[in-house]
Amino acid sequence: MYGLTAEQIAALSTRRFVVLIGGLPGEARFPELWRTTPRTVTDPAEIARLTGR
Repeated sequence: MYGLTAEQIAALSTRRFVVLIGGLPGEARFPELWRTTPRTVTDPAEIARLTGR
């Protein structure tokens, strides 16, 4: 929908990524997969990498 490459997606800030995901239509596959894929992150380094903090 947005026409972004994998490299462009990887460079997005967390905030921008969430905004783009929130703008996807209900029938898009990614939001559904994101909601239904369980993921637990406990490693502080991975949390920092994912959140940019």
